[in-house]
Parts: sequence; structure tokens; C-alpha cells
Amino acid sequence: MYTRGLKHLRGIINRSGITLQTFKISLAAGVSWGLAALFTPHFYPYIAPLTAVLIVNTTFAKSVTKALNRLYGIIGGVGSCLFITHWIQPSAIAVFFSIFIGMTIATIFKLHQDSISQIGVTVVMVLAFMHSGGYEWGRILETIIGAFVAILITVLPFSKLNSLLKQHSDLKNNKHI
Repeated sequence: MYTRGLKHLRGIINRSGITLQTFKISLAAGVSWGLAALFTPHFYPYIAPLTAVLIVNTTFAKSVTKALNRLYGIIGGVGSCLFITHWIQPSAIAVFFSIFIGMTIATIFKLHQDSISQIGVTVVMVLAFMHSGGYEWGRILETIIGAFVAILITVLPFSKLNSLLKQHSDLKNNKHI
């Protein structure tokens, strides 16, 4: 009886388009938002869940690689912004020089393209929100929170749930159900 009910539930879940990856990404985003709101209450907690959505992956190694690439880019973008804004007020010229210097240094150090493009996004965001004191540090902290949660969710033992869903999918594809 229990097995039939479980199979029926898995069938409904499969037909509805819900996947383990969708569940993990959604969970990581929600948990990241909550933790960011708790630990960075003076910022809008959108960077942590955004990071989690972009980093949750199918394997630990892929999630860690994505997390590091994103973090390197954010640190590079914040660093280049802080360097340039010592001499130039936030403006189109500051955007140009911050991105140019940040991406050039990242390229010299042969960082991954994801890190390099993250520098540009971070520069624009930091310069746009620079007036809200400490945004750049909040961005780094929220990225770390989102990355940590994403990696944790990636490695949580969803294997039993995943194997049940895969088994059901395999059976369905072979017409044994």
C-alpha cells in the first residue's frame, strides 16, 4: 500500500515538472535569503539568494568552482571600485576605469571568464549603491552566505530521493509502470 502511494506521488511530481534540481535551487535561495536577512539586516538580502541560484549544481566540485569564480570576481570588482573611487567620483569614467582595471588584472592572473564578467557586474552594482555605506562589504558577505548555502544544499544527502525519482523515471521510460 505504502509503495503504491509513493509511486503515485512520484508520478504526480514527475508529471508536474518538479525536479530535484528545481527543489535544491529553490531551497538554497530561500535559506540564503533568510540567513542574509539575519546576518546583514542593513542591506537588501538579494545577493545571497541570487548567488545560491547561480551556484547550486549537480556536483560538489562544480558548485565550489562556480562559488570561487563568483567570489573572485566580486572581490576583484569591489577592489577595483575602491581603488578608482579614491580619485574619481562614481561616474561613467569611474565605471570604465574600474571595469577596465579589474578585468585586466583578472586576465593577467588567468582567472576564469565567469570571474572576469562578474567583475563588470560588481563594479556597476557597487558604484550604483556606493552611497548606501558599506554595500561593497555586504555584497561580499552575502555572496559568501549564498555560496555556502548552495554548496551545502548540493552535497546534502538527497541521494535517496534522487535515486527514487530516477528509478521511477527509468521504469516509466521502459513502460514498466
